[in-house]
Amino acid sequence: MPSSAESPNASDTENVNKSRVFDIAPDFIGSYVQSRPAAGPNPFGNNLPTRPVPKKSDAIINSTESKLSPLGNSELALADKYSSPDVYIDGEKDTCWHPFTDNLEWKPMRFETRTGTFVLVLRILEDTWLGKHRHRGSVSAVTLKGQWNYKEYDWVAKPGDYVVENPGTIHTLHMTKGTKVVFTISGSLEFFHDDGTLKNTMDIFSYAHLYYEHCKKQRLKPNDGLWY
Repeated sequence: MPSSAESPNASDTENVNKSRVFDIAPDFIGSYVQSRPAAGPNPFGNNLPTRPVPKKSDAIINSTESKLSPLGNSELALADKYSSPDVYIDGEKDTCWHPFTDNLEWKPMRFETRTGTFVLVLRILEDTWLGKHRHRGSVSAVTLKGQWNYKEYDWVAKPGDYVVENPGTIHTLHMTKGTKVVFTISGSLEFFHDDGTLKNTMDIFSYAHLYYEHCKKQRLKPNDGLWY
């Protein structure tokens, strides 16, 4: 397993020359929006829909395929009354990509305040090393496209691979051009300077703030239906 001073593919010098290296600045959250270009034509229109969520039982009542028994229907009615509703998010119409760095974009899919869990899709426009960071909650990831890895580990995730990162984990993320990954993140992330001192801490509200500021800048109505 490579040490923290080694690259999994080539020398550090070669990687730095070929990649964009990113560290989150302390004032990143407040300043990145102002540095973006003025809003232009938007493929999503002026609004992102907030779709009303039907009751679970409504989906069964309107289905010709369901074979639920009377007991099943009764249990479903109880779930309607006491559980959280099922949610469907259209990845093209209900949310949008927006910048996180010059060559990294992300799309929010869920903000859940009871556990501090949020789900996002991350995609990379150029080969990139991200700054060293530590997780204070658990993280899971499913690779949709491309390859990604951590400087400190010996594996490389490819499409279809699944990764779990536990609280206390600290590592340096590398993603190749065109990579797309779905991350489910709980708790906060701490980003560090090269000397190990803390640079910034981000959690569900930090990422939500970026999304809402982006929508404001682009004259989009944020989709409050992402909170559930």
